[in-house]
Amino acid sequence: MERRMLEAARKGNVHELDDLISSNELILEEMDLEGAGHTPLHVACVAGHLDFVRELLKHMPKLVEKVNADGFSPLHIVAARGDVEIARELLTVGLHLCSVKGRERRVPLHYAAANGKVDVMKVLLTASPESVEETTAREETALHLAVKNNRFEAVVVLVDHLKQHKKEQVINWKDHKGNTALHLAAAGKNFEVVNFLLCKHAVESEVVEVNSVNDSGSTPLDVSTPSRREAGDREIREILIRAGAKHGRGRSNSPASSPVPADENDFGGGNIHQAAGEEPVKDAPQSSPRSQSKNSNVEKESFGDIRNALLVVAALIASATYQSVLQPPKIIEDEKKKSINGVGLVYSLFLGGNTLGFMVSVQMIICLTRFVPNHAKLPLKLPLRLSLVTMVLTYFCFTLSLLLTIMDRTEKSKKALCMLPLMISFILLPMQQWLARTIDYFLEQLVGLHLLGDMYQLEDKNSGNKDLEKKGESKGCK
Repeated sequence: MERRMLEAARKGNVHELDDLISSNELILEEMDLEGAGHTPLHVACVAGHLDFVRELLKHMPKLVEKVNADGFSPLHIVAARGDVEIARELLTVGLHLCSVKGRERRVPLHYAAANGKVDVMKVLLTASPESVEETTAREETALHLAVKNNRFEAVVVLVDHLKQHKKEQVINWKDHKGNTALHLAAAGKNFEVVNFLLCKHAVESEVVEVNSVNDSGSTPLDVSTPSRREAGDREIREILIRAGAKHGRGRSNSPASSPVPADENDFGGGNIHQAAGEEPVKDAPQSSPRSQSKNSNVEKESFGDIRNALLVVAALIASATYQSVLQPPKIIEDEKKKSINGVGLVYSLFLGGNTLGFMVSVQMIICLTRFVPNHAKLPLKLPLRLSLVTMVLTYFCFTLSLLLTIMDRTEKSKKALCMLPLMISFILLPMQQWLARTIDYFLEQLVGLHLLGDMYQLEDKNSGNKDLEKKGESKGCK
């Protein structure tokens, strides 16, 4: 008989329901006691049979309060499906049904907002205006869930409701990770929501806290990851900056700081969607752990490529300078046969510059290979450093022998000058940072970098953001 009742609920057969109740007036009570909370009313709500629901409520109104094993009451299912008529029928039993908590303390409004069922949301908010302040086990409001699932129309309904009831402060409420709705919109690249909250004057400009900091110390500007491929990403950052947004102490542009984890968007799992005839809610693509891991790997690969390129350059410089000492110009050999004024001094200058370049390149190789994984220390790090030390020793031994040869064939008054360039190279070695900046500045002035930038279409990507930040301090969105 129980199977017949559930089949009648699935088909919406009211006559079969009446026949079963006529034959056993306690059938609904018995099913309520024996079942796991999944009543014929749940089945009828899933199937969307209004007449069957109305008839069931006449016989046993308390069925509407039953929560099944999956944590769904009939109103939860109806809210997820967006069935306005059945929702109104269920609410005739009592408006308190809007506050019935299901799985993870979710109320019907949470499911309606997450699935973007705007019409049902309006019914629920009218019946229970305070339900907009209900939070889940993760401290998420309906606004959090609507933003997280890219339900823009639901966001508009919720914000309008908050304005109407003077509860705009709910917009700035934080979830269990300290993220506001604006954090989620910025991290989810939801241009519509960010633009609506900050530029469309959905609420007063001072209501939305654009510099609210989450548990990671990040502001909405921090979690908005810029992308070169999507113009919408840049527009989101521009809107935030114009609204006065600033970077927080936990500044991070990596997707790992994105506050929209995929595993927190499972609204009841597949059961609620299969039961209610809805497709599972999809997460924002950038918020999945796989996407975060992929972006993190890209950053690591990019850093590795830069390090490898620098290693190649440093190795080439070291090889070139080392080879220059091993194979000195033939003019040194010719010096034995004929005396040329200034040869010793000029070659000493050459050795000084060559030595400085050699030492800087060796230093670069040591620094770039310093942070090697622990498992690679012995087979890679020690042999490399040993070879560098031996190469430096041979370089200086050969260099000194050349200098001594030159000094023997140089006038006494010029012998000290031969050693001076080599000494200067050692003095400049600890000053290489200042020296590099000075040379870089003069080279830029010499070649006219601003002209070359126009020629090769070079631009400073950060200059735009800096200008916007300056404007954002004095201007809001227009």
